[in-house]
Amino acid sequence: MDNKKTTAFLAILLAVLIALMFLRACGAGPWAVLKHQNNKSQSSEPENFSIEKDTYTVENDAEVTVDTRTVAEIDIELQKQEPKPDPAVENPKPDPDTKPVSKPISKPKPAAKQETSKQDLPKPAVQRPKKEKVTTPVFTNKSGFKPFYVYTDIGMRDNHYSPYGLMGDMSALIIDHGFKENPHSGKTCIKVTYDPNRGKIGWAGVYWTEPANNWGDKGFGFNLSGAERISFWARGENGGEIINNFIMGGIQGKQYEDSDSRAIGPIELSKEWKQFFIYVEEADLSNIIGGFCFTITKNNNAMGAVFYLDDIVYE
Repeated sequence: MDNKKTTAFLAILLAVLIALMFLRACGAGPWAVLKHQNNKSQSSEPENFSIEKDTYTVENDAEVTVDTRTVAEIDIELQKQEPKPDPAVENPKPDPDTKPVSKPISKPKPAAKQETSKQDLPKPAVQRPKKEKVTTPVFTNKSGFKPFYVYTDIGMRDNHYSPYGLMGDMSALIIDHGFKENPHSGKTCIKVTYDPNRGKIGWAGVYWTEPANNWGDKGFGFNLSGAERISFWARGENGGEIINNFIMGGIQGKQYEDSDSRAIGPIELSKEWKQFFIYVEEADLSNIIGGFCFTITKNNNAMGAVFYLDDIVYE
């Protein structure tokens, strides 16, 4: 019986101890009152407390110095170190007998104009001289004859006659009907290259015929009655090239021969385009097989020649 009482008493005592330890850990119970009284006693200490100057050693061996001066002593020392402000300068009182002098209001000066030098001014864009358009006077045929083209541009429907009537040293001529560099008008012109060293006869020429390669044995040509002149443009590669003849008509000896012929030459060409005419107003143009022709000789062009033709037309 005594053992049971002893065991019960120890259990109750152990429970009380556990409860007290729990209250202490939570800051409750009598320990909370003691803590509040300690805080109150610390806050009620006077301001001018003194702290002894001592040195404490911490775990990392660093020394901390504590100032033992009172707060009042520190305030007095700080007041001595503060710089005193300069005494304010009193403004003199105005004399009532003296009249205030009004100062004239100065007008703001206009801003000085900045002078720009000629070098600072933007330079005008370089203007290229305009090319003057060369207008060719329109030819009016008296009889109402409409222009009849031998050549305008390569492949044009308005072209008539075919340049296949080669004569003389045929191998000495090279003809390009679609040369695109510097034509007189349109997109192309005719380039003729003559090399006398490639022939033995000493001359060469080409007929534009209707039909192609017709020497009077393949039928009639065109009836161009009413035309008054043949106009064409020509220039040389270097200038000084000599063309022996420019011819219209003249194919003879066969059944269907030209009804008439006209020619001009010799003609010396320049580097610039120049217009030439073959006048046919009084010629019989009822049957023209050879619509246009040129001849060139080795005697006049020993070193060869390159020349150009464009805009060949009956007007």
